Amino acid sequence: MGEPIRIIIVEDMATDAELAVRELRRSGMSVEARRVETSEDFLAELQTFKPDVVLSDFTLPKFDGLSALALSHRHYPELPFIFVSGTIGDQTAIDALKGGASDYVLKSNLVRLGPAVRRAVNDVSVRVARRQAELRFRDLIEFAPDAMVVVNEHGRIEIVNEQVELLFGYERSEIIGAPSEMLIPLRFRQWHDLMVGDDKSLAEPGRRPSGFEICGQRKDGTEFPAEVSLSPLKTETGLWVSSVIRDISQRKAQEEQLARLSRIHTVVSGINMAIVRIRDRQQFLDEACRIAVENGPFAAAWVGMLDPATREVAPQAWAGVQHAGLQAIRFNLDKEIAQGRGVAATALRTKLSALSNDLLDDEPPSPWHDFSLAQGYRSLFVVPLLVEDSIIGVLCFCATRVDVFNDEEQRLLTELGEDISFALDHFDKDEQLNYLAYYDPLTGLPNRALFQDRLGQLILQETGFGQRQIAIVLIDLERFRNINATLGRSAGDELLREVANRIQGTILDPGYLARINADCFAMVVKDCWSIAEVTNLLERNLTACLATPVKLVDKDIRISVRAGIALFPSDGTDVDTLLRNAEAALKDAKTWKARYRFYTAEMNAQVAEKLSIENRLRRALNEEQFVLHYQPKIDLASGEIVGLEALIRWNEPGVGLVAPGQFIHVLEETGFIVDVGNWVIARVHEQYREWVSRGIDPPRIAVNVSQLQIRQRHFVSNFLRTLDWVQNEGMDIEIEIEITESLFMEDMAENIAKLAELRAMGITVAIDDFGTGYSSLSNIMHLPVDVLKIDRSFIQGMATSSVHLAIVSTLISLAHSLELKVVAEGVETEEQSRLLTLLRCDQIQGYIFSPGLPPELIEDKLPRRVRAQRRSL
Repeated sequence: MGEPIRIIIVEDMATDAELAVRELRRSGMSVEARRVETSEDFLAELQTFKPDVVLSDFTLPKFDGLSALALSHRHYPELPFIFVSGTIGDQTAIDALKGGASDYVLKSNLVRLGPAVRRAVNDVSVRVARRQAELRFRDLIEFAPDAMVVVNEHGRIEIVNEQVELLFGYERSEIIGAPSEMLIPLRFRQWHDLMVGDDKSLAEPGRRPSGFEICGQRKDGTEFPAEVSLSPLKTETGLWVSSVIRDISQRKAQEEQLARLSRIHTVVSGINMAIVRIRDRQQFLDEACRIAVENGPFAAAWVGMLDPATREVAPQAWAGVQHAGLQAIRFNLDKEIAQGRGVAATALRTKLSALSNDLLDDEPPSPWHDFSLAQGYRSLFVVPLLVEDSIIGVLCFCATRVDVFNDEEQRLLTELGEDISFALDHFDKDEQLNYLAYYDPLTGLPNRALFQDRLGQLILQETGFGQRQIAIVLIDLERFRNINATLGRSAGDELLREVANRIQGTILDPGYLARINADCFAMVVKDCWSIAEVTNLLERNLTACLATPVKLVDKDIRISVRAGIALFPSDGTDVDTLLRNAEAALKDAKTWKARYRFYTAEMNAQVAEKLSIENRLRRALNEEQFVLHYQPKIDLASGEIVGLEALIRWNEPGVGLVAPGQFIHVLEETGFIVDVGNWVIARVHEQYREWVSRGIDPPRIAVNVSQLQIRQRHFVSNFLRTLDWVQNEGMDIEIEIEITESLFMEDMAENIAKLAELRAMGITVAIDDFGTGYSSLSNIMHLPVDVLKIDRSFIQGMATSSVHLAIVSTLISLAHSLELKVVAEGVETEEQSRLLTLLRCDQIQGYIFSPGLPPELIEDKLPRRVRAQRRSL
């Protein structure tokens, strides 16, 4: 039994008070009562006894009920007050209720007293809880670290916190009641409908974007980039919208700076590649300027070379700037003349990089000053070009904004100037002999000596990196001697150049491709985690780049190659051993007429097994050997089946069901997963149609979609076309697609757009194996998903590991805070199910209910009725 209800009875008749107490106890209530007759005693008991309810007669000799009601409400406005009187007129009763009384009961009908007291006590508990919740809600908003604005259904601002005043520059009194569009620049007003609640359909899941970027507008009219997160709030007065607004000016500036630095790194890398690739001085300078403008954050770039006789610098190469205007300008080493002014002349004299972050502030102005401003340039950075500490020219970068060259950019560009100076020195000197010592003059590739040197350095760097491997691949051209003999040496040379260019264009590290003898190339594949990567490179990239015939002397010559492969460190830990073993593998490939061979017999066996599985899978797809099993998803609250997951199985003739772990990775590596995934989608639709035609009511069916599958250009249209095929037959199919977290690691914006398009058509999206990937939790709220599936590894350890239990609890809370459903995978025990129920998990899936079963077995568990409307997830 709980605590007794504390009651003050304002009554001059002790017998009447006792009758009231008896009636309350007769109705099943535990009561502790105090009787008072005067206002002094009443006020004292209110303060010390702290009653849950007051019962009062209407007329007393020394006190009256209305005075008691006023006194009670003045000190304790939430305290329930019930009149218990012998007679009370209707108007008097109405006045009492208007004055704040909770109810009135006639002494002649005390049987109503118990229900009246219960109702009054419950009502005040609800009001107090609601008020406390409102106060907590306002405290959460007021002390939130970001600006928060709550807008009513008419677009008027109801609540703001202190951060709003600081961010927008308004006093709180100026904002409350004002239209929310005052915080948004005019050009963004089309977003206003998303921030108000007048459209009730926007309260539906997925209709209102949870977050987006926009510009905010301060009181003084200035703008700032902002990140806005919206949440609908259903209140008694209508649909409100809570907006969390964060100033992301600093983040945008950092992103812009990182983007600039990335582009500068691209420029540095591109020019350094040009240093290795280009042999002509003027061509190199033209290419360097072009790369700086096209790949970098610069409006123009030019190189000026010093004429020692005249002490003048004249432009020799440029990009992004008008030729005529630039050619008319000269710089001089003499600071006493006009041509000796400005940042370019300063760099010439000091042999140090010179900067003007605002040309308007240049004093005295340079000869190029007016021309630069006319072109829209506002900042210049000039790097001296030095050879053996002697100035030979300058490299100038132009930007259209002020203050854009920070310290890091200046450092990178100064280092780039040093690289260009080295290249120019290389052109000026007779370095050709040194070049020929390390490069093949015919193809421009490294020769055997340089290849061995680079491989040796790479081995030193890679030593101690665990399971990471390096593959050394030797590629031999077949029938090369015949081509030389029949078509001539020039045709053979052209063939070698063409093969070199094609291979170089298809590998990630062109610097690790070499020609090591007459008809043999060598290349390195770095950071290999499995032989499958090397196999795919040879099967796909290399085969594809050599598939097109080469036209030699008006003849189409098909290129045929064989390859030998050795792996570091398993096949050797030094350069000589690795090359020797790769050559042995190449010889073996030639002997057995194989396209490629790995050095060890074990690896060859693995490759053969992979190729065997690949061929069997190709046959399985053509002969429709794949089948689908279905595993139920169970609602923890009702215990009913609310979904099915389609699981692919391979029923190979003569073998039986092949475990998915033996072939799924091969499907992904070979790309067959796309065709198989499309087959799964089509088969699920067919199965659904078959079930419905036989009176079975299937729930929502989930299909797994691979990264390769969803990256296909026409994936969404093909998926929706299949969906229309079923819906056109009058079947309201419910489909869910399951994706992995890694889908959002690359091309995030494109993948989000595709998933959003599917969700708009009523298809739900689930993140599978959640918790095992690398998703940023700050990004999850932006993803177009409906369901999080917790990976079985956390579920299995939940009952025995407090860490796993905490992880599962956190993931469930996170999902619910984002209004997502949660499905626990791999549930096998009652203990796991019980814990998940306590943690408020929505659904479970696992052997505790059923493994994946063929359609004919799972259908016995499905209801047989026609659905009146679509279920919600």
